[in-house]
Amino acid sequence: MDRICKPHIVDLLRISDQRRWLWPRIRYASIRSKPTLLADLRTHFREKVTAGVLELIPRNGRLKLPRIQYDYRTKRFLFDGKPIDVPKVSRKRIQFEISSEPVTLTF
Repeated sequence: MDRICKPHIVDLLRISDQRRWLWPRIRYASIRSKPTLLADLRTHFREKVTAGVLELIPRNGRLKLPRIQYDYRTKRFLFDGKPIDVPKVSRKRIQFEISSEPVTLTF
């Protein structure tokens, strides 16, 4: 995991925070050093390297996370085997819409 650059680690932590994957939250401020960020990640994930691809395996098996991998060759994260542009996705604004139409809930 040491071969991943710090901006990619911060972007991964930003996505995990937006989607509320990890508890307790991992603070990802730019003033934190890379070794402390990696130590926090290692409390939540185990590492497995196969053929130049790092796989992050959750220590808590009950978490509903996608399969998170990092390809060292292309320097990209893969979520469920699909390449994700992590910097772009992590900085994307959350979209919401307020509707004034009546809504019916059925239980």
